Order: sequence, then C-alpha cells, then structure tokens
Amino acid sequence: MDEIIELTEQAWAANRNGDAAFYDRLLTEEVISVSPWGVMTDRAAILRMFEANENPYTRTEQSGHHVLRLTDDAVLHTSTVEIDSPRGGTMRVLATTSFVRRDGAWKASLFQITPVQ
Repeated sequence: MDEIIELTEQAWAANRNGDAAFYDRLLTEEVISVSPWGVMTDRAAILRMFEANENPYTRTEQSGHHVLRLTDDAVLHTSTVEIDSPRGGTMRVLATTSFVRRDGAWKASLFQITPVQ
C-alpha cells in the first residue's frame, strides 16, 4: 500500500524536523511507543519529545517495506531504517507502526523500534 509507505516517509521527515503538529494529527488518542531501549511512552510524552526536538536525526532512510493488511481499517507497516544522529552515529532498526483508519484518515496507534544487530 503506497499510501501507508508515503505516510511513514512523512512521519520520519516530521521526526527529523521535530514536527509535533504532524504527530498531533497522526496519532490516535491511545497511541503507545516502544523505544529501542524498552521505554514505553504515551501520546502526551511522544508529543512533548517532538516539541522539544531533543533527539534530532539528520538522516532516516527506509528500505524493505512490509505492509500487512489486518482488516480494511487496520494495517501494520515494518521497514528497516538507517538513522544518522549527531549523538550516536548511524544505527539500523526495524520500525513497526500499527495504523487504524479513523474518519477516513490513517492514524498511528503503536510504534515499535527494534535495533538490528
């Protein structure tokens, strides 16, 4: 589903730019995020992080997209992402996002980031 892949590209761009307004529109009310370090955060914490833009990425490059349609209104997207950060060089992760369709728009309900060895 090209629409979902494009939405994830927009999300990574918003991540790089600290665009909290984009994420405010993208996230469900009950969203959770699980970091590569096992920290789980809720919607308010996710938006605070983007508003502060304390973890800027200088490059995010996705590859190996997998989109799994669960229902007409729910999909999972997973890709490998190479991330450059001024704090820690380059890391590779598997990034999974669960999307649900609400009022005709895709909304993110879960983010899971897993480091790739």
